Amino acid sequence: MNRQEATQYAASGIGVLAGTNIDFRQPLEAPCVECGSQVDLTSAITVNIVRPDGTEAESEMTEANARVLLMQVGIAPPLVMCGRHEHLE
Repeated sequence: MNRQEATQYAASGIGVLAGTNIDFRQPLEAPCVECGSQVDLTSAITVNIVRPDGTEAESEMTEANARVLLMQVGIAPPLVMCGRHEHLE
């Protein structure tokens, strides 16, 4: 499972209340933990939006913002690794 898939998997279990601001204005790149090269975090991650009546809808956010959402609910996001090092995890 690559970084984007792991982020999507973790975020899919989170229900975000409708009206919640999920734009955390995060940088869209982060350094690889192995080599320091910049990794693009703009891939779309789908999250569940829970409306007041209990129905759900889907919304997309950047991987960068999804990583913050995971941290806010106590889930450690996957390490940021570039394509050359992702297989090492």
